[in-house]
Amino acid sequence: MRVRLSIMGYFLAEGWESAKRNVSLISLGTMAVSIFVLGVFALILMNLSNVNNHLRSSIEIRVYVEDNLTRQGLEALKQQIEGIDGVDGVTYVSKDEGLNRLVKQLGEKAGLVDILGENPLPDAFDVRVFNADSTGDIASRISDLPHIIGVNYGQGFTEKLLATTRFIAIAALALAVILLGATVFIVGNTVRLSLHSRAQEIEVMKLVGATDWFIMWPFMIEGMILGFMGSSISGVLLYAGYRVCIGRLGPVAPFLPVIAEAAPVARLCVSLVILGVLMGVLAGGVFTKKHLEI
Repeated sequence: MRVRLSIMGYFLAEGWESAKRNVSLISLGTMAVSIFVLGVFALILMNLSNVNNHLRSSIEIRVYVEDNLTRQGLEALKQQIEGIDGVDGVTYVSKDEGLNRLVKQLGEKAGLVDILGENPLPDAFDVRVFNADSTGDIASRISDLPHIIGVNYGQGFTEKLLATTRFIAIAALALAVILLGATVFIVGNTVRLSLHSRAQEIEVMKLVGATDWFIMWPFMIEGMILGFMGSSISGVLLYAGYRVCIGRLGPVAPFLPVIAEAAPVARLCVSLVILGVLMGVLAGGVFTKKHLEI
């Protein structure tokens, strides 16, 4: 046990000394910027996802029905709509209730309704769906039912919303892969400097029978230290910057459903630190392994 602790102490000491010799402000700053940019895009994606979920949950299909339907006819039609696969719920909206909603939406212009003289709105159903992506298909199936005179679910806007969120998710994933690759490259170059400066020492260790893992461990720890330092700087700056931005955005645009809680942002920043450490260990191990194989 003491031998193992002694060896681990040696690895840590060698990794720390190597990091102090080879880690420059340029490599540390570049890595911190890469992780910071990755975190910024992660926060943007998180907020877009939050806005998207909010908008998706508010998508409803407004189904207008004929005026001559009896109460029994309305109930039968409601059951038909509820029986369509993918429908989450159906709410009946009478023409009077629909007019009251319109008056509230018009606000100061509500007087325009009085000009009409009578209520021009038909009875309707508000239909909620389980999956927003199936809204168009469900609306089409509802429009084929008898006694339906119109279906509206924000055609055009809904499709653009869904397509935009899919594009943003794909673009963010591609950018994340690029930034992760850049992080590995930065750490790997720092480790490569250590390998070149200790080439003769490594050769002697190999001649006396040191295993590849014994040689690799200090460089992996060096990469871990660089990853931890760079990602910690970016994590702290990202958390503090986001809290300041949210504090200023809240009073200006309180209607935006952005993430205001501290916990999700803190979890993201901790995840970035862990990711930076893992990337550092991975880069240190990969670049050292390649050097030993030459």
